[in-house]
Amino acid sequence: MLNKFKMKNKEKIDLRKMFMQPEYGTVLMLIFSVVLGSLLSPYFLDFGFLLDSSSMYVEYGIVALCLTFIIISGQIDLSVASMMTLSACTTALLFEIGVPFGFCLILGLILGMLLGFFNGFVITYFKLPPLIVTIGTLSLYRGIAQIILGDRSIGHFPSWFSGIDFRYVLGIPVPLLILTGLFIIAALILNKTIFGRQVYAIGTNEKAAIYSGINVKKIKMILFVFSGIISAFGGIMMMSRLGIARYNLSTGGELEVVTIALLGGTDINGGRGNVVGTFIAFFVLFSLKVGLSVANIKIESQLTIIGFLLIFSIVFSNFIYSKQK
Repeated sequence: MLNKFKMKNKEKIDLRKMFMQPEYGTVLMLIFSVVLGSLLSPYFLDFGFLLDSSSMYVEYGIVALCLTFIIISGQIDLSVASMMTLSACTTALLFEIGVPFGFCLILGLILGMLLGFFNGFVITYFKLPPLIVTIGTLSLYRGIAQIILGDRSIGHFPSWFSGIDFRYVLGIPVPLLILTGLFIIAALILNKTIFGRQVYAIGTNEKAAIYSGINVKKIKMILFVFSGIISAFGGIMMMSRLGIARYNLSTGGELEVVTIALLGGTDINGGRGNVVGTFIAFFVLFSLKVGLSVANIKIESQLTIIGFLLIFSIVFSNFIYSKQK
């Protein structure tokens, strides 16, 4: 009898621990956002409409997957939206001056890699706070984009490139399939590889990670370089979807990317989080924005709600993690 009581008690404790994970809070928020959207507009629950609408925000979801790694490692990158913009503008400018478009895309990704490398180099080798550095490069990269394009737009890209949001496979938009594929890859890297365990170790205790033989500088550099590459990829996808490149593409996008990562339960202090929560959080933010848009809620009000979600996600994840100690 005593053993049975202990087993039942242990099961209750395990069940409680399972439901005290930040991802469950994100799932509840997803349910709430879907219910709210359906109340705001009868068109919200049209599955085809939701699938089509998802393409408008996929770029931020993709970048948020990479940002999740960075935040888990105890770092932050607020320049992601500016890297998206500068990579897209440079790609478009190269095309305008006659460079073959396929080569332009490669150069755009290389530029993103270099931008991320610059962030990582300054942060890692000069030992400067990533928050300060990436706030600086946020303005720097977008300023360069405005310098090279001014107030004009560049468009008329090849037909095979434009309109990625109108491409479907088995009725599912290609951007959503790309996000799902990258999510699976990111989840495998973070949870099933030595690299992923090292990312967690650095975020939990950087000094202990150094003493245990982890090359912390190398890991940080890799994370920021990939942040640049993925941001460039997201910027090129946005350029395809909109059909133009301008210096003000993805303005304010860093807020949405950070919100997705933190809303998914990633601890802003590092050491905890996963891309599963980030993937779910993308759908939370996307469904909220779509629901508010179809209800004709002003963009200013939407930004207020996103700001509230950002604060809530930090408070909620801190509460959950404090209960787990």
